Amino acid sequence: MTTGVSVVIPAYGRVGPLKYTLRSAAASIVKSGYLGEIIVVDDGSEPSVEEQLAGFDAHHPVRFVRQANQGSIVARMTGLREASGKYVQFLDSDDLLHPDKIAAQLRVMEETGVDVTYTDRAQVTLGPDYTVTDFRHSRVFVDTTDSVLLFIKIIPAPHSPIYRRDYLERGLAKPIVAPQRVMDPSGDVWLLRNLAPHPATVRRVPGLYAGLGPHEEERFTGCWEKLALGSLAIDEALVARLDRSAHNDKVLERLGEIAYRSWRTLPHDMNRDFQDRLLALWRQSPQVDPAQLGERSFRVLAGAIGWVNAGRLTRRFRHKSYAECKTLRGAQEFTDLLAKLPVPRDISANVGKLPAA
Repeated sequence: MTTGVSVVIPAYGRVGPLKYTLRSAAASIVKSGYLGEIIVVDDGSEPSVEEQLAGFDAHHPVRFVRQANQGSIVARMTGLREASGKYVQFLDSDDLLHPDKIAAQLRVMEETGVDVTYTDRAQVTLGPDYTVTDFRHSRVFVDTTDSVLLFIKIIPAPHSPIYRRDYLERGLAKPIVAPQRVMDPSGDVWLLRNLAPHPATVRRVPGLYAGLGPHEEERFTGCWEKLALGSLAIDEALVARLDRSAHNDKVLERLGEIAYRSWRTLPHDMNRDFQDRLLALWRQSPQVDPAQLGERSFRVLAGAIGWVNAGRLTRRFRHKSYAECKTLRGAQEFTDLLAKLPVPRDISANVGKLPAA
């Protein structure tokens, strides 16, 4: 029988939360009625994840694939190569699935033939014996059939989408942005940005079908600066390498929108080079719809004093200083990390040469 769905889970240690992930994935596969497989890609854990899980019953067979430590992006790609399912569900090692998730999304995919379905995000409560007792409201995503909007702006967490494997293989066979370790904190962004130039049919499946497991162990989302640096490296590489076409111009327009809106959210005294690189991305993109760059009152202000001046002014009076919201040791650590990011030639030519307005 053909495998219906492959659940791919990169892992590096952190086996406590992973036990909940495995049990929830198993329950969702079993309830779906589809033949499924669970693949855990061990990214060089010591001792191995398989050893650390010895004696644990996931309630479904688990296949362990071990690689030398290369980061979560490479581990996810390793899992994709190992997958045999018609459909692929990526998970991080602390993600949780509702028992009805796989059935709900695969039913839509079988009926409509779409390449990707995505669902809403729940707040999850953990129960005894690695069970999940509750999926409550957390975030309802915008309903769209536009894959560029989904991949560039909505950016669902890995537990949300299910993909047709053949679409993933086409889109990631030769990724435009090669993985780098600095991009690992933004691994979801890396995946979706590489898929964005490949048009897809997408459908939202409403429902609180997936969520992030609560735990106290380290997670990438705990450091917004590393997420921001990883995303910057990904977006700069994509802008520098993307061939121009009608579809890709839509990708670039959305990237410009995100770069500008991200710049607007920064602390008012954020590293100036980082600010300039975000603005350079915005400047290089095709004309962005002004309605996407801010609320009406902000657009009126920008019409009077310019988009950059308006952003600087509102950040100065509305936003905290970097010292008040940092998760790194300080500004110098951020500067050192930024200095390690490669700067594509087209971007570096514009950094520091931006007009004031």
